[in-house]
Amino acid sequence: MEAVASQQKTRFVFSVMGSDGGGAIVLQKIELDLKVIIIAISLVLVAAVGSAYVTFLVFSRGAVKHAAVAESKGSQNNIFGQAHKIGDFTVNLQVPKGFAPRFVRCGLVLEVKDKQSISELVRREPQLRDVVISILRTKTLDDIAGASGMETLRSELSSAITALFPDEEIANVYFTELVVQ
Repeated sequence: MEAVASQQKTRFVFSVMGSDGGGAIVLQKIELDLKVIIIAISLVLVAAVGSAYVTFLVFSRGAVKHAAVAESKGSQNNIFGQAHKIGDFTVNLQVPKGFAPRFVRCGLVLEVKDKQSISELVRREPQLRDVVISILRTKTLDDIAGASGMETLRSELSSAITALFPDEEIANVYFTELVVQ
C-alpha cells in the first residue's frame, strides 16, 4: 500500500453571468487560487503605503523649510521698535486707456528704532505722505498683485522713505490694510 500525499489548494469559485454573443445568457465559473488573491492584495497595500510615505516626505520637507524660514524671521523680529502710523491712503492705480479706473486703499505703519525719530516723522509727514502717494500712483494692478508684489511694494516704499529720512533708522514698513479694486 502506497501512501499518496495530496496537496490541496484552496480555490475560490465565482459564478459570473455573461452572454455567448448570440443573446443567450451563460453561467461562467472563474476559479482563483488563494495565493494569487493574497499576493494581489499585498501588492495593492504595499503600493498604497509607499505612495503615502512618499507624499508625506514631499510635503513635510516643504513644511519644515517654511517653518525654518518663519522661525528665523521671528527670531530676527522679536524686538519691535517704536511704531508710527502714517495713515490711510486711497490712490488711483495706472490703467490703460479705455479700462475702468482701479484704486488701492492701504494703511501704513513705520517701525523706527527710537522715539526721537517719530517726532521727525510727524514734523515732515506731508513729505512722507507725498512720497507714498507718488509711488502708489505709478503702480498697476499687476505690480501689487500677490505676495511678491506686496513685498516689492514694501521694499520700494522702505527705500524711498529711508532716502527721505537718511538720519532716521526706518526698521520696517507694515501694511495695516491693502485693498485693490
